[in-house]
Amino acid sequence: MDEKTKKERLSKIFESDPLGLLTVDEPKTSPVSSQDSKLIDSFQEISDFYETNQRCPELGDDIGEYRLASRLIAIKKDPKKVKTLLPYDYYNLLESEDTKSVSVEELISDDPLGLLKGDDEADSIYTLSHVKPSERLRPDYIAHRTVCKDFELYKEAFKQIHDDLKHGRRRLVEFKESDLHEGCYYVLRGVVLYLEKNLAIKQKITYRSGAKVRREGRTRCIFDNGTESSMLYRSLGKALKLDGFCISDLIEQKEGSVSIDASDIQNGYIYVLRSLSRNPQIRSIQNLYKIGYCSGDVTERIKNAAHEPTYLMNDVEVILTVRCYNLDVLYLEQSIHSFFSNVNVCFEVLDDKGKKHYPKEWFTVPLNIIEEAIPLIVDKKIDSYRYDKNLQMIIQKSDSE
Repeated sequence: MDEKTKKERLSKIFESDPLGLLTVDEPKTSPVSSQDSKLIDSFQEISDFYETNQRCPELGDDIGEYRLASRLIAIKKDPKKVKTLLPYDYYNLLESEDTKSVSVEELISDDPLGLLKGDDEADSIYTLSHVKPSERLRPDYIAHRTVCKDFELYKEAFKQIHDDLKHGRRRLVEFKESDLHEGCYYVLRGVVLYLEKNLAIKQKITYRSGAKVRREGRTRCIFDNGTESSMLYRSLGKALKLDGFCISDLIEQKEGSVSIDASDIQNGYIYVLRSLSRNPQIRSIQNLYKIGYCSGDVTERIKNAAHEPTYLMNDVEVILTVRCYNLDVLYLEQSIHSFFSNVNVCFEVLDDKGKKHYPKEWFTVPLNIIEEAIPLIVDKKIDSYRYDKNLQMIIQKSDSE
């Protein structure tokens, strides 16, 4: 059969196809339409407003804010738009009474374009949508990511990072967007991650409100649970800002003891005491310690503790003492009380004469945290840190440098 005859027969086959079964449509280049892309960009403007002002736009006198507020209201009334934007809603801006009643399974099952599945950074960010501050850094958190096939290359480094954190050679530092760098370690929801590769580059993005230059692109993140992710650079930054920390570089360790000579002035002692009260309400409080200062011998100071309201009218046990030299006593006392103010326990105590007293130096904080804080107070570096009672960790402030 010659070539001409073949073409004629094929032509007749296609012409006798009334149902169009042999017609092949042009492949779609993207599951997201240009209309959806515009919707996502317009919603990003609302998210940017929230990032800057830490609140949703409101209907008021400001025309720009009024326009964003009206747009958000219109989006929340349209279930299709909400469904499209859900993976990009980092701050629960789309949550309403209507959306609360719709389950995640219902949204995903009614997803013809696959907008809610298959994108690992969307999955990981979505798990952060309803995080309460008290749930930060849960040790049992496992992210939904792919298995890292070359994890053995990173395993020992992760072990070292954990050991450094445990022994104070590294600290957790509050995250800010400028801290996202290739080759650094972070903590996201209790999982240590290594930013192995950052492919994000600066791009000019045009919105209706104007143009912005920002980094766009993917990353490769290795997690200490043996998984990896190719999260978008901005998604990773937003997730860490919501519930993450930086891990500091190695902290230089001071070797040996500090030399003391005749010119040094001994101010007294920082002491840590535990109550020996048999009162069930006091005994039930975990990690309850009195942290204070005295100029003389601690043992002498507490010998009458059972009759002094500051010791809760009970004997106490000395847990720790630190001898202090050349210190501003007022600064010392104020620093201790201020640093642990969020875990201060207020007691009402009656003395031997029935008079009410309110001792202020009792705190609920693990002993190892107190031991970690004292050198920072002595070195006058404590203002660069804060105590997170939910994590039970000392966190370095991001603006401390």
